[in-house]
Amino acid sequence: MVSHHLERATTAISSYWIWWWEATSKKDQVNQAVLTVLIAIFATSWYLWASLRARKRTAPLPPGPRGLPIVGYLPFLGSNLHHSFAELADIYGPIFKLWLGNRLCIVLTSPSLAKEVARDQDIIFANRDPPVAALISSYDRLDIVWSPYGSYWRNLRKLFVREMLSNKYP
Repeated sequence: MVSHHLERATTAISSYWIWWWEATSKKDQVNQAVLTVLIAIFATSWYLWASLRARKRTAPLPPGPRGLPIVGYLPFLGSNLHHSFAELADIYGPIFKLWLGNRLCIVLTSPSLAKEVARDQDIIFANRDPPVAALISSYDRLDIVWSPYGSYWRNLRKLFVREMLSNKYP
């Protein structure tokens, strides 16, 4: 039954559009080429519009400086990283993004944001795949940033919250 309806629809469409494929003169061929190009442009425009619309549904990223195509913002960071981050925080706010090479990095410069990440959203941020540079600099994931979620990470988190996020002063 479905194949019968599909066959009837195909026959109807081909009978209405048969003139499209039978160009008898040069004028018909030019009209056919122009219409084909217009349909291709319309289809491409619609696809780009749909993909941009779908991309807008994702959560927006925080603001941040634009980097170079391959190296990102690495050439613009100084030797004192904390000074560079403080300058960028003055421009973009307490949370901003940086492209370091082809990796997107989110930088938090506020103690309240660090508390939110380390205390309230801790399990979400615990399991991340570290890059090779992080494995080397953290002595094979021995710090709180790159260690996987588990008992070792929970002990590091307790120490971090007790020493870094408490109100007591040394």
